[in-house]
Formats: sequence, structure tokens, C-alpha cells
Amino acid sequence: MGSALRRSLLFVAVTLLPGCLNCFDDGDLQKSYREGQADAREVNQREFDRGYEDGLTLTFEDGWYAGDSAGYAAGYETGYYGDYGYALGANQGYSAGHLDGGLDPNACGSGADAGFGDGTDAGFTAGYDEGYGPNYDDAIDIGYDDALADCGFRKASTRANPEDMETCAARGYRRTLDNDASREGRSAGKADNPDYQAGFDDGYGPAFDLGIFDGEVDGYNDGFDDGYGAGFVDGFDVAFYACYDQAYVDGFDTAYPDGWDAGADAGWADGYNDGYDAGADECDA
Repeated sequence: MGSALRRSLLFVAVTLLPGCLNCFDDGDLQKSYREGQADAREVNQREFDRGYEDGLTLTFEDGWYAGDSAGYAAGYETGYYGDYGYALGANQGYSAGHLDGGLDPNACGSGADAGFGDGTDAGFTAGYDEGYGPNYDDAIDIGYDDALADCGFRKASTRANPEDMETCAARGYRRTLDNDASREGRSAGKADNPDYQAGFDDGYGPAFDLGIFDGEVDGYNDGFDDGYGAGFVDGFDVAFYACYDQAYVDGFDTAYPDGWDAGADAGWADGYNDGYDAGADECDA
């Protein structure tokens, strides 16, 4: 059975299993869903209005503290990711790390050991597979077909029951409810509050300038550390893989014949036993 057909049948089976309630039936269930949505919208509006009124009560001092905090955060981010922050540190750190990584005395030896080991594993596996021959296991499709034959589909209900209607109403409510309505209303109230906005502007500018300097210092240091680590790994890998590649080939060539012999023996034994069993079944029929 093709994979596309299996997916289609599985989709049909899942959609008909108990618990898969369709609240968009153009009937009572959909009406219940819409009623749940309407209830949630009323709650959203009440919460928005409450937040808006709260935003209008804020003072100049409230705005100043908020502006100071926001200004510093914005300045810090600007400095951290600016020309003299993280990027500069990362570039300089990468150069230093790449040089040290390429000169690490363990790079070549580690690469040779890893390459020979990986090559040996790959060579044995490749030889085994080619000696064993093609696989003919169709158990997944057979099991799947049997499972479908044993699977019972639930017949669709033509009438809505009260429990399903309550479920759809709750689902509509839950999917429509805005947990951020109060916060959004408060933000709108702040925007319409002149005292708060004046305080915010007064606190924002000086804090922004201070944040830039601190952000540049921290950004450069973090960037240098990250860049050094990445550069060291890349530099180490240059020397590592120069020795890895040749050792991999040697390991592969060494292990391949042993893998082929083992695969050929196992494939012959399994094939013989399967063929023998099939023939015995025919004789007993």
C-alpha cells in the first residue's frame, strides 16, 4: 500500500474516532461555539476598558521611571549589537581562537584516530550490506492493512447533544479569550495620558546614553568569548580533518572485506531458512 493512501486512511480514521468533535456543523454545535466566542469578547472588552482607565491614572513620575527603564534597555541593546559591541568582539575573538586552534598539538592525532575508527565502522557496514543483499521486509504494510481491517469507525452523529454543545461553547470561549486585553488597554491608556508621556520622554534620553556604553562593554566581551570559541573549533578542525580524511580511507579499506564476508554468510543463512519455511508451508497446504 502506498504511503499517500496510508496517510489518507489514517486521517479518516483519526477524524472519526471518539473525542473528535466538529463544532462547525452549521447547526446547534456551531451556534454554541459562536455563543462562547461572544461571551469571551465581552470579557475582553471589560478587561481592556479596565486597563485603559488604569493607564489614564498614571503620573509624571510613573512615566519617568518607565522611560528611564525603557531608555536604558534600548540604549544597552543598541550598544551591545552596535559597531563597537558584540560584532567587534566576535571578529577579534574569532581570529585569536582560529590561530590557537590550528596550532593545537592534539588536532592531527585526534583526527587520525577518529578517522580510522569511523572508516572502519563504515567499511564493515558497507561490506556487510553489499554481501547480505537486498532486504524484502514488507511487514509494515501488512501490519498496517491488518490494523485497518480490525479498526472500527464511529458513525457520525446527526443530532447534537447538550454535552457536545457545552464543549463547543467552551472551545469557542477559550479560543477567543484575550489574556492580554487588560495589558493592551493599559498601554492605550498610557498613550492617551499626557502627564505619563511627558515623564517617559524626560527619563528616556539620559538612560539611553548610559545604556549604550554599558552595552558596548558587555557586548564586546561576550562577542570575544563566543568568537574565540568558534574560531578555536574551526582552526582545530582544519588540522583535525586534514589527518582524519586519509585515516578514514585506510580504515574503510581495511574493514570492508571482513564486512562483506560476514554479510554474505548471514544473508545466505537467512535466505535459505526463509525459503525453506515457505516451501514447508506449501507442502502442508
